[in-house]
Amino acid sequence: MTAPATTPAAPGVAAAIPQPPPPWRLAADPARQRAPQADWPDGRRAAALARLDATGLPDGSQEDWRYTSLTAYAERWAAYLAAPPADDTVAFPAVAGMPPPAVAVQIIDGVFRAGGPAAPTGLHVGSLGQLRPALRARAAELVARADGLPVESLVDLNTALAADVVVIATEPGRNLGDTPMHVTVHGTGSPAFGQPRLLVDVAANSRLTLTIEHSGAAGTLSNAVTQAWVGAGAHLDLVRAQCLPDDGMLTDTTRVELADGASAKVTSADLGALLCRQSLTVVLAGKGAEASVDGLFLADGQSHLDNRTRLEHRAPGTRSRESFRGLADGHGRGVFNGKIIVLPGAAGSNATLSNRNLLLAPTAEIDTKPELEIHVDDVRCSHGATTGQLDAAALFYLRSRGLDLAAARQVLTAAFLREALAGIVPADVRSRLEARLEARLGDAVPVAGPVP
Repeated sequence: MTAPATTPAAPGVAAAIPQPPPPWRLAADPARQRAPQADWPDGRRAAALARLDATGLPDGSQEDWRYTSLTAYAERWAAYLAAPPADDTVAFPAVAGMPPPAVAVQIIDGVFRAGGPAAPTGLHVGSLGQLRPALRARAAELVARADGLPVESLVDLNTALAADVVVIATEPGRNLGDTPMHVTVHGTGSPAFGQPRLLVDVAANSRLTLTIEHSGAAGTLSNAVTQAWVGAGAHLDLVRAQCLPDDGMLTDTTRVELADGASAKVTSADLGALLCRQSLTVVLAGKGAEASVDGLFLADGQSHLDNRTRLEHRAPGTRSRESFRGLADGHGRGVFNGKIIVLPGAAGSNATLSNRNLLLAPTAEIDTKPELEIHVDDVRCSHGATTGQLDAAALFYLRSRGLDLAAARQVLTAAFLREALAGIVPADVRSRLEARLEARLGDAVPVAGPVP
């Protein structure tokens, strides 16, 4: 989707037909905005638009996108751009499902909406433009940390079109781990293409428990970006739950960076959507930083779920562990590309990566690609991946105890996937995700097939 150039016509030759502007230029027109544009510092919106003009959106010619096409995604966006503008006087819908005891907020079509109980002392939540100068400076510093990174066109798309930027920040030394925060990122569907942007700053020696749950109405289209910085000695417990309707489409880019002695536990669950592409990067930038990543995806029906993870060890004595589980059924397709990189200067690093998958139908597909890239000696790293079917012996055992074939399959598949949710700290979030998993498996697990 790179913007084509127009070549001047030679003398005596009819002029070329002017090409329409690319969709990001159309969408950036203030007349089409459903809300005021995000109050970005330093002209970032214009710079992002210029990069998009040069690169376009990703496609299959790029190695990281060889298994996933954004054609249907772009077609839906084009249809939404052609639709009449939304009526700004229409109230945004209320979103159900947030746990009452949590600090809860809503982001609807990329716009911050105040939620439940007020934030406790030591936690600040709000739109970028509404923050006091000290917090705004912290947010600007967090945004600037990404300036030296390789260009990611979906991040540029979000920067160019974001209607709001939501900032979550803790004060140094505050332990908020027992006061979980829940952010619902909701899409309303046509003609809204949401661009949610979250900046999370966990200050030194503080703790934060955060759940980001993606939901939506029929036809939801969203391009979310989350940037998190975890300061020295701090800890972030992050749950990312994708629970979109079966026709929802989401691209989701998350980057978590850890300072000296910092730690993060990330749990990711894909339990919906027609198309979802997650790009998760955890950078262990400080000495002794630690990260743990657990994930699952359930690709059933016609869904296409793509998870790309990258764990970067940049400092000595850093440790990471990643375990991802996937299931594909019907005509679903799951993609997992996990990469561990140990860079020069990261001696003494310890990293493990595991990906286990189940195929429940001959029409389903799973593509897995675990990778190690090591640039230094004195490390301990391992990786592996498996894809198979349900254990016939285990099925036979359960059937011998009185379960029919469908029930036995559901018990085994639920146990296989549920393990990835076991480490979620907020009990109510874990229970709701387990219930959604069970419900989807009840629809997805086939009853036909050979009896062991």
